Amino acid sequence: MTDTNETHSSGTADLWEAMSTARSIRRFTDEPVDDDVLRRCFEAATWAPSGANFQAWRFVILRSPEQRAVVAAAAAHALAVIEPVYRMSRPDPDDHSKRARSNRATYELHDRAGEFTSVLFATRRFTSASELLLGGSIYPAVQNFLLAARGIGLGACPTSWADYEGEAMLRAAVGVPDTWMLASHVVVGWPRGRHGPLRRRPISEVVALDRFDAPAWGDEPLWDPHGI
Repeated sequence: MTDTNETHSSGTADLWEAMSTARSIRRFTDEPVDDDVLRRCFEAATWAPSGANFQAWRFVILRSPEQRAVVAAAAAHALAVIEPVYRMSRPDPDDHSKRARSNRATYELHDRAGEFTSVLFATRRFTSASELLLGGSIYPAVQNFLLAARGIGLGACPTSWADYEGEAMLRAAVGVPDTWMLASHVVVGWPRGRHGPLRRRPISEVVALDRFDAPAWGDEPLWDPHGI
């Protein structure tokens, strides 16, 4: 196989660059993601920390026409839910504002949901642990997958399509037992466009020293720690 970083120059072997530029990609080319590339991402996922090293996770590739159709239906349900929440609407073609560009990419992802490869991340339920605690053993695997994808030059986007009505649809289609939680769903493909620097709050707004309500580390906080 030709080295991916030679054919897709947006890849990087620098961890810091990968972390600081691995934004959600919502626009993809039609080029398929082959098994060797996916295998590298899943190998990275299995390197994640796991409570007691149980590795009670399962990753399911959704690639057949039948499963993609279910993903498309789940995406449509999710879009109907998030539109009023985020006060979204399809942008006017002549609107080139930042918000319009962002919304346009979101609508494109949902409209084309059935065209792409995506992955379900599931973790075993244990009655002795809360769902939040169980998440600590699956979300590092999701993050490793996302960083590996970024390193290779792939684009990826975690979605809410396995939530809302989509959860029952995907559970039934994939055959996920009730004893397993659907933790995440990620669309993956070759990006149409570029990875770019992330926009995040500065650490001076989110890091405190010793106490939750202390002034932010190195600066006065710009937010009320009791309000959010």
